[in-house]
Amino acid sequence: MTSERSQPNKAPSILHIGPGAFHRAHQALYADAMIRAGHPEAGIRAICLFPPHLSATHAAQDGRYHVLLREESGERLHQVESLYEVLDTATDDMLCDPALQLVTMTLTEKGYCHVPGTQRLDDDAISGDLATPDSPVSAIGWLALALDRRRRAGLPGITLASCDNVPANGRLLEAVMREFVARTRPELSDWMTQNVTFPVSMVDRIVPRVDEEAGAAIAALVGQPDALGVAAEPFSQWVLERRLAGPIPPLETVGVQIVEDVAPYELMKHRILNGAQTALAHIGVLSGFSTSAEAAADPVLAKWLSHFVFAQAETLICPAGEDLEAYARLTLARLRNPHIRHRLTQIGTDSSFKLGQRIVEAAVCHLDHADHRDLYALIIAAWIQYNTGRDAAGRAIPIDDPLAARFAEITAGANGDSTQLAEGFLALDLFAGPLRRHRGFLARVVSMLSSLKSETPRALIARTSADRGEDTIC
Repeated sequence: MTSERSQPNKAPSILHIGPGAFHRAHQALYADAMIRAGHPEAGIRAICLFPPHLSATHAAQDGRYHVLLREESGERLHQVESLYEVLDTATDDMLCDPALQLVTMTLTEKGYCHVPGTQRLDDDAISGDLATPDSPVSAIGWLALALDRRRRAGLPGITLASCDNVPANGRLLEAVMREFVARTRPELSDWMTQNVTFPVSMVDRIVPRVDEEAGAAIAALVGQPDALGVAAEPFSQWVLERRLAGPIPPLETVGVQIVEDVAPYELMKHRILNGAQTALAHIGVLSGFSTSAEAAADPVLAKWLSHFVFAQAETLICPAGEDLEAYARLTLARLRNPHIRHRLTQIGTDSSFKLGQRIVEAAVCHLDHADHRDLYALIIAAWIQYNTGRDAAGRAIPIDDPLAARFAEITAGANGDSTQLAEGFLALDLFAGPLRRHRGFLARVVSMLSSLKSETPRALIARTSADRGEDTIC
């Protein structure tokens, strides 16, 4: 099924795979700004590889939807018309439109079909496409098929830009694509090397799932329900590596930063914003909070979180044009935004993918700083307790993680012993290196795990602060 708008008189130059809420509140808004500035070719053809399929909804709304940007000082509603076309399935000729210049994608980390923590294909995750590459179901398989069709059509190269919140996302995409193509379409390998680029990008905007309240707020402002409408925070950033196969739409004219090296910007975001979100996800749920805004606004956790984000900032080299201290302060304000109800259990999903760069690598930088070490020991202890599936009161916690079965094995094997529990979790690959070997860090994690059997992280922070006569645990 496909839906097409009759209004645009230009073929879209952007193809996006995975037009979920984040895309509709982020890349699609940048495209809309370009169109409004006189570049109608900056429209998007979107492909839904997996449910929910959106073409019927897109057609029913004549290709329009709204983004509600909300903060304490007010809210603004934007009508977005940059999704020119929505398809509910990919096709082998999806990259054969001569007008196409840029392919973007939001697949989630699982969509790259890689072994977690590596850039290698996971044969189990992509076994069907390896066996029958002409009938793909994964994004990797579809891209390989479509690139081969583009090559055979004699069309020029193309830029494939991952927009997922994954470290070095372009490098990951390139690695899995190269491996998949080498094993299924070796005749495509040389052409892809010479004609296709995979820039790294960093994208940032907090976009929670649209709950009943947000949906009602959008409908009230629009005057009717908007099934594609999204609520988000006003802050937005997109940094793209200058590694392009050819011309692309004028992203720089609407605020996209195109730079030689995205890594410092990516690390800043992953450590400060995403690190704070991951820390709050586990500490917050165990402390009885439902959303990041509730947890970040709590007086006890707010002081602790402030200490944490500035400790994270100490591990970074400041990217060009940025101010780490200002970014840390802005992050705290963003997390406190009461209109952005980002559920902590949603943030806690797939945490084994996220913990390494967001928390573990920074923790290693502070192993010889006793006060900072306690910050990270509490985060790891709370992460472990969270992933046992129970809080201190025995209430169940839903675990949605690729390692959920392994977590359950470790928990059962520890039989309530905090040392065995800590050692079991720290033996996971994501902790390989100095953190696992540091006996002082292990001792602090064990101590905090023991405390979390009977009290919440918030209570532990408050009690420790009172004992020390300080404002925060560290």
